[in-house]
Amino acid sequence: MHSLSLAELPAELLNQIVCHLETAGALFHISVTCKRLHEYIEHNGYRTFVRCRFPSIRAPPHWKDAAHALTTLSKAWDKKAFVARPIHPETDVTQLPYRRGRQPPRRAQRGQTMGYQPVIDCYAEQTGNSWSSRDEILAWGAGAELDLRLKGMGENVESQWQGSGDYERSLKFDQFHHRNKWLTYKDDTHYDGRDDITSVNLLRAWQKPADGAEHLIIGRASGELVHVSLSNRKAQCRIVARFATGDRRIQSAHVSSWPEPLLAACLSTGSVVVYPVYPPSLDTRPHSELPVIPVSTSGRTWATTFLRPERLAIGIGPSTSPLHIYDVSNLVVPSKPLRKFLVSTTSDTSTSSVYAIVPLDPSSQASGTAGDVFMSGWYDGSIRVHDLRSPDSHVNIFTDPVDTYSAVYSLLPIGRERFVAGGARHSIIKIFDFRMSGNRLYFAANAEGCSADKADKVPESLTCCQYHSDVKDDRAGYNVFLDPSKHGRRAESPVYSLASAAPYSPHIYAGLEGRVVQLDLVDVMDRFPDQAFGGRNWSSGRAEGGDVGERYDPEERTLKLAALEHTTTGSMKLRVQSELGKRGEGFKGWDERWGWGSRGVEY
Repeated sequence: MHSLSLAELPAELLNQIVCHLETAGALFHISVTCKRLHEYIEHNGYRTFVRCRFPSIRAPPHWKDAAHALTTLSKAWDKKAFVARPIHPETDVTQLPYRRGRQPPRRAQRGQTMGYQPVIDCYAEQTGNSWSSRDEILAWGAGAELDLRLKGMGENVESQWQGSGDYERSLKFDQFHHRNKWLTYKDDTHYDGRDDITSVNLLRAWQKPADGAEHLIIGRASGELVHVSLSNRKAQCRIVARFATGDRRIQSAHVSSWPEPLLAACLSTGSVVVYPVYPPSLDTRPHSELPVIPVSTSGRTWATTFLRPERLAIGIGPSTSPLHIYDVSNLVVPSKPLRKFLVSTTSDTSTSSVYAIVPLDPSSQASGTAGDVFMSGWYDGSIRVHDLRSPDSHVNIFTDPVDTYSAVYSLLPIGRERFVAGGARHSIIKIFDFRMSGNRLYFAANAEGCSADKADKVPESLTCCQYHSDVKDDRAGYNVFLDPSKHGRRAESPVYSLASAAPYSPHIYAGLEGRVVQLDLVDVMDRFPDQAFGGRNWSSGRAEGGDVGERYDPEERTLKLAALEHTTTGSMKLRVQSELGKRGEGFKGWDERWGWGSRGVEY
């Protein structure tokens, strides 16, 4: 019988083989062996690899670049490779409402004992036929002011950079040749404190008019809830709609994902109101108002989130059942919830509060439909995973052994692989792994070489060395202190909000007291970084060069983070990042910058 070569196998069998390949580099090496395998890898191989190794990440269908970006991002997560810096409107800023002539400088908050509490929203939109061609829109509330950043990247933006002079490049582009445009919005009638922004929702591309403007729904402490249009091209702002709240403070608000979206808002009186976003009106009345907390009962409505377009989750507290689920049909919220989740099934008197609720993307048939599985952050410091198909109050629970009992104010899932939680003190973000030990589909360490020490071999094991054996079962979480060098209130700040444009984005945004911090997930010594950091032509063997500090921190604003790994045995040792361009002690499996806080060794 004639035996078939690898190149002669049908695509169905090649797909099965690709699912067993551990690295994207293996696909690349196979693709250069012959023309037929090259065509298969380019058209089907990378797609199969991404879907097998990262099934919960919905990435744009540029599969070769997606494989590179997702494997690079996974490596950065595993190695705790962060570059963090505070961000704020600086160059190329247009203040709205627009005033002709010189724009006045941005003024700091006056008469406030605390800095503002940022609420953040962010999304990405593909703008071309390549992985890197996309816009990222970021918005947050800075007191009574709204800050909006429009970031463009890709081939067209690179052409604009090439055709610009030095002054225009310094004004409109960053060090990675991305175009950055800032808009700030603050009406003369808005004052810090009284009119602080408490909720920000960016309408997505399929929800907003095709007028070239960004559309946002903004809630304020004064009770104002408005749909605003901000146009960069026309330098104009416009109130599209106003939602009647009776001047009650907006605690939080959320917009459903429908093309004809609904708006749900938590009010200070303990009610949740639901509005249609369209058709717009300057006096939009709620179609439904639900008194979640009776007038005679203490407590607040803290958070509301659409788990899916017709299902609403509400977090309240303190309460014995601080998490309620409602089915919303025809804009009507029933008086009784579909389900309530208790603090404890063994005690009728235990109370707590729920501050954050996020749905989890259904990444497999076992996950059911959208909205069945979701997470919540609690006052007692726990992060609970709920499944509406299960009779149990939660199907999984995560706690931080380092900062166990601090409330969880914000949550950000990264597909079904890991999630980030924002703590109530010490400027801490907490990173946890969703995946069961030994059940991770991709290990970045497989692309690394083994130890040369023969004593490091693992006998009677298919794993080649102790390092690769350990990493298979390593799912320890860790805490990152975003402002470890500061003292006083700023160092004790909660992480009020977390956002990312997409699960495949290498950028995370954290809202701390009086500031927003951008965390870039990138190994600064990687020869072929994500295209978001100028890592073009990765498969051709060429990488961008240049000084590390100049490339990643030209303005010298990078924070030196501190981190603690989650462990219940042994002592916990604080690790601190060295400056960009310097190496720490070199812990196995950690980014090169991490050390015991010494000055580090230059690369």
